Amino acid sequence: MMAVTGATGFLGGEVVKSLLGLGVERVRCLVRPGTDPQRLVRLEALGPRVQVVPCRLDDPEGLAAALAGVRVVYHAAAAKRGAPAALVAGTVLPTEHVLRAAAQAAVGRAVLVSSFAVLGVAGLRRGTLVDEATPLEPHPEARDGYAFAKHRQEALAWRLCQERGLPLAVVRPGFVFGPGQDLLGSRIGLRLPGLFLHLGGGCPVPLTYVENCAEGVALAGLVPAAAQSAVCLVDDDLPTSRALLRRYRREVEPLRTVPIPLPALRLLARANAWYSARTRGHLPPVLTPYKVDSLWRPQRFSNRRARQVLGWHPRVSMTEALDRTFAALAARARAEALP
Repeated sequence: MMAVTGATGFLGGEVVKSLLGLGVERVRCLVRPGTDPQRLVRLEALGPRVQVVPCRLDDPEGLAAALAGVRVVYHAAAAKRGAPAALVAGTVLPTEHVLRAAAQAAVGRAVLVSSFAVLGVAGLRRGTLVDEATPLEPHPEARDGYAFAKHRQEALAWRLCQERGLPLAVVRPGFVFGPGQDLLGSRIGLRLPGLFLHLGGGCPVPLTYVENCAEGVALAGLVPAAAQSAVCLVDDDLPTSRALLRRYRREVEPLRTVPIPLPALRLLARANAWYSARTRGHLPPVLTPYKVDSLWRPQRFSNRRARQVLGWHPRVSMTEALDRTFAALAARARAEALP
């Protein structure tokens, strides 16, 4: 029996499908009480091998009962948006409850879905290879609320699992994409009313298609060598930010864009940070030199360890994954344009 938190989410639902495809006999999905019935229908449609269990992640006793008899728990639930305090409350605290309950229920392994955002890349030189040897972010508070919450989540997971004797595998995906997700994330730029600031230039974007990512997450709970280790998940043939934006403008929406080169972006970040300090925070520092170097300095990304340890490879090619995603985005744009 495997258990999955966040099973109604974009990635969590695909993890359930991957586990079934890999031959797992039963998958228990821990879902929030009151979850939209339409989201539950998609899980129930996967067949009798899927068990849907309403369970609050802030209920230790309920969690321990829900994890009874579970061999591996996959923790994919996390907050993705909101103020820093809300991100911590929706990401770090539930992780503590889940892992404590897993240890109490004698679960054999926990798999945590972390993020590339926990890696400290701001101090790396241009073109450096980013992989599992990259140190963790030394200043997550200087990045953004999401990076801070995911960093705290992973640090907590390593410490707590060590204390409780719970084997842990950590998966750090890049940007998970696919039909239903917008591709124009922060690594590409910033959307303003009537304008898109292109900040990514020619940087490769560390994408991982949702089906490929889900299979890597699933394998992290099944492969013995994955215990007590972390793997990064990115697909092959990563496109550049410029190529993605060009295709988005051609196939989805003719955005009005303004490209901002990295040197100019650094100047803007310094000015923003200076003015914020000068006004004692009257204008929050949306851009800072540290954030610029973390997100928009060209780097390279590796999936070598995922291949070696998990026996994983991207089953859906980048070409096909992007075709599927852009087709879905174009269809949504056409539907929204209808009177």
